[in-house]
Amino acid sequence: MIGNIQNYFEHLVYDRIRQVLVERGDELDTAHMDDLACVALNRLPPRYVRFSVDLTTRLTDEDWELINRQVAEAVDYALRTTRRRSELRMDEVE
Repeated sequence: MIGNIQNYFEHLVYDRIRQVLVERGDELDTAHMDDLACVALNRLPPRYVRFSVDLTTRLTDEDWELINRQVAEAVDYALRTTRRRSELRMDEVE
């Protein structure tokens, strides 16, 4: 991270990952969560901000709905992708 610049989606993605894993009863493994976040963030357009309040004050309800839907879809994709890759690796070992 350069100075105070951050991708606004990062904390939304991590929050969604935590939520889904807790709902599923899965372990909150940091390495696994990082893998999921990388896959999910690569599916989203970057939204760089210095201060999150700068963005949040300008978003409409429709913008929030879109952002939350995009994050949910990206995290779902990441979960499916990492699960599939893990299953492929296990098949190769057997």
